[in-house]
Amino acid sequence: MLREPGDAVLVHRGKPRSLLIACPDGCGGSLSVNLDPWAGKAWRLYRKGNAISLSPSVWRDGGCKSHFIVWQSRIIWCDRFEMGNQEPAYDAALEADVLAALDAVRFRSTHEIAEELNEIPWNVARAARKLVDRGLAEYPADAQRDRLRKTSMQESNPEQPRKGGFLAWMRRLLLG
Repeated sequence: MLREPGDAVLVHRGKPRSLLIACPDGCGGSLSVNLDPWAGKAWRLYRKGNAISLSPSVWRDGGCKSHFIVWQSRIIWCDRFEMGNQEPAYDAALEADVLAALDAVRFRSTHEIAEELNEIPWNVARAARKLVDRGLAEYPADAQRDRLRKTSMQESNPEQPRKGGFLAWMRRLLLG
C-alpha cells in the first residue's frame, strides 16, 4: 500500500480518522497522523479538488526527525530538504480577502482567518507574507509569523496616495 516515500492512505470510518504516510524522506518509516480530535492531538485535513492539505506541519519526534508540510498534496520541507521545495500555484486574489479580515489593532492568527474564509491555512500564511512584504500588514514584534494585523498606514488607504503625491506616499510606504 505505502510503496514510495510520500505515499498516503486516508483511513475513513464515517469521517476521516487518520492519514498513514510513508515517510517522505525515504527512511523507510511510516507515520500515522491523527485526524480525530476525540483521539488526542489531531491535525486538520483540508480538501480542495483532488488535493489534500494538513495543518499544522508534521514533525517526527523519533527516527529520521523529518519536518514537513502537506500542502495541496505536495510535501514542503521545513528543514534539511528545503532546496527542492515548490509551493503550490498562488491565487493573488486571496490577499484582498485576508486584508479585509485583518484588524488594525488586534493581531489575528492565520488559522483563525483561514477558518473564517474557509481556506487552507498555508494559503492564508502565504497571502499574509505578501501583504507584509507590500507594507499592508505587519507581524508582532515578537517575530511570531502566524499572527498579523493591518499596518496603521493601511487605515488611511495606502492604495491611494495621500497629500504630497506619489513619491511622498512611496517614501512613507518604504520608510514608515
